[in-house]
Amino acid sequence: MSRLVVATCLALQLLSLAAARPAAGQGGESFRPGFGWQPGMRIEATESRVGVVREGAVSDSGRISTATYSIVVGKHRDGLLISHEDIRVERLGDFPEEVPPIERVSAVVADNLQYWMRLPNIVVTKQGEFVRVDDLEGFRFRVESSIRPVASALAGGDPEILALVDELLARVVNDETIEALASDRWSSLVDKWAYTDWEMGQVFGADILAPNPLVPGPAIAYTVLAGVTEKRLCEAPSGGSLCAVFVMLTRPADRALGEAARTLADSLGAQLLAAAGREVPADYGRDADSVLSFEELHLENRVELMADPVSLLPLWLEERQTRAGRGVGLGEPFDFYTQEIVTTDFSYR
Repeated sequence: MSRLVVATCLALQLLSLAAARPAAGQGGESFRPGFGWQPGMRIEATESRVGVVREGAVSDSGRISTATYSIVVGKHRDGLLISHEDIRVERLGDFPEEVPPIERVSAVVADNLQYWMRLPNIVVTKQGEFVRVDDLEGFRFRVESSIRPVASALAGGDPEILALVDELLARVVNDETIEALASDRWSSLVDKWAYTDWEMGQVFGADILAPNPLVPGPAIAYTVLAGVTEKRLCEAPSGGSLCAVFVMLTRPADRALGEAARTLADSLGAQLLAAAGREVPADYGRDADSVLSFEELHLENRVELMADPVSLLPLWLEERQTRAGRGVGLGEPFDFYTQEIVTTDFSYR
């Protein structure tokens, strides 16, 4: 069960970022994107998730899974309804025969949650501002009714494994998490960029307070850099031939790294050591010499969006989270590196 918890924690704790204010820049073309999503639009999306884990017993990289779905824009009394329909998740590759059912279930449930939890139907204003998730109860039912049959088939009906799945779904599929992830996803597509004066090559900088990207806890200080790096040839949904590439990079401020490291060590120390192949004793944490401490920690969240510079209708989105560190655990040196990359391609009928 520990691998399931680790996978879910690392997959689902995403940042919710505030808008940055311009700090410095270089000369170049200026433009101000609006919000051109209109009722009746239908956008086809294909996502793929790449996971990289290095060091210790676990060493793997490559595309883990894909998802396809349709985004449908409709009218709503509070603005627009952005619906996600026909969601299909597919894991790539077969499990080796020796992999026990609990690990199969853990991997597949984590994959499905990674996609589903980001894609509820949402309400936004006509200017594209996030309002809320639409019908939270209905969405929870959709998630659970989609994941449980898959988990049951992989578990062979094992009641103990299914009880663990139910426990996980009850803990993770909650209103607060759904709202936070939906808001963050929409922010990456629209809220970070709309109705802001951008200049090619200009750098936006800000310090913000936001949740720890690895585990729940007090907000910590982050440094944000954002800008438009280039324009590329494309078939823009507005009919133009150029798309803008928006980039935002978020890292804990230097003074906040110590707090992030302590929170991570206290919350996930045993799981990180186990994932690195260490045998964690039952009394882990009681002996001060056995706990995990970091000598170095690197956390980074990067969003890159290629979109129509007029309407902000997306063509491509990459969301990348990197986590790396080294320290001492169970009296021995310990280091880890994980990276998760979710890439989405959008097409228009």
